[in-house]
Amino acid sequence: MNKIYTIFIGLLIVSFSSVVAQNREYTVDTMSMSPLYANDIFYSMSEGEIANIPRAGWDIAFFTPAFSAGIIINEGSGVELYSYPNGDTSSWAHVDTAGLSTWTPLYNSPEYWEDGAFNVGALGHPDYGWGIYNMVTHSVIGDSLYIINTESGYKKLWIVNKISVENTYHIRYANLDGSDEMTSSIDVNPYTDKNFIYYSLGTHEKIDREPALEWDLLFTKYIDFTEDMSGNMSEYLVTGATSNVDHFANKFTEVGVDFDDWASKSMDSLKNTVGYDWKSFNMSTFSWEVDDSTAFFVKDSEGDVYKLIFTYWAGMGSGDFALNKEVVSASAIGDITKNEDVISLYPNPASQILNIHMKDSQFDGRLIISDISGRLVYQSEINDAQVIDLSSFTRGLYFVTISNQNFKESQKLIIK
Repeated sequence: MNKIYTIFIGLLIVSFSSVVAQNREYTVDTMSMSPLYANDIFYSMSEGEIANIPRAGWDIAFFTPAFSAGIIINEGSGVELYSYPNGDTSSWAHVDTAGLSTWTPLYNSPEYWEDGAFNVGALGHPDYGWGIYNMVTHSVIGDSLYIINTESGYKKLWIVNKISVENTYHIRYANLDGSDEMTSSIDVNPYTDKNFIYYSLGTHEKIDREPALEWDLLFTKYIDFTEDMSGNMSEYLVTGATSNVDHFANKFTEVGVDFDDWASKSMDSLKNTVGYDWKSFNMSTFSWEVDDSTAFFVKDSEGDVYKLIFTYWAGMGSGDFALNKEVVSASAIGDITKNEDVISLYPNPASQILNIHMKDSQFDGRLIISDISGRLVYQSEINDAQVIDLSSFTRGLYFVTISNQNFKESQKLIIK
């Protein structure tokens, strides 16, 4: 395994924007998260860096789909969340934080964006962690109290409810002694072209800080599982790359520079597939090393697959880093003859069942469902309609293709 010692080559890397190695052309992108990794970088595989903004300034954020209850915390800026162990929402006026230092903190899932710190302990529908779904009103009613350590100090917090049909949250929060109590109504609807709408419990403001959904990777700080000195896995704040929601990637280790066989391993939509552990700190040389024999393949929103290799990591002094990328597979979806009125898929996203309806009741053809790597996962004959049981499918992005001798159409299906 080759290691790149960034202390020696950093100045060389930043002087090139496109280079050719072993008859292969690739692009070098150099970026900076600023000293102490203070900024987040939203990155597009095709366009490069599209936003570089401070991570600070928000405490919690709400996943924007109307029928989601996902709420995350800004753990990258030191926000901490604790479920109040001494009572439910009826204890709002008499919160007792004695022993807080012994309470177990709650973290965002390192794998799924929608599973935020507030969703820890969720038992599955109708229990979403912070609240319970009401089958009559289709709202989620908050049943838990939280203590949150924000940028402006400790506060008690109650997610009162989410009116799902209005895509609106109502929250209540105050200082631990009950002073400066606030209630806020957070309308998520204007931000559904983003994954999250962010909120500051200090300034009492919504913050629109995320670019639209065309980005592929977010370079940020987040909590993930790492191995400690005793060999045990524990949560730790790391700096690395997280994938956009429903974007797919895979990872190969101990491969050469010419390795391109991205389809030999299935891609997944986990948030931390690219992650952080392609770099390490060498205590002997007191410098960062980047593993150039680890290759990632990232599928962007257009379906193009990029090979990604990190080449430089300067550390928190500057926050500078660099990567090589090249297109290894162009999307074939654009070659398919499409007629969006012919096929109807619902619901989409789906979880348990999928209904497929053909506009032409005389249609006679073949149905194929394939995963993001092109692997066939389901096939059957189809005429005018069909219902498919999805209970055995893993969550992720799929392609539903229907064809006969004269027609072929493919549509994306998201299984949650």
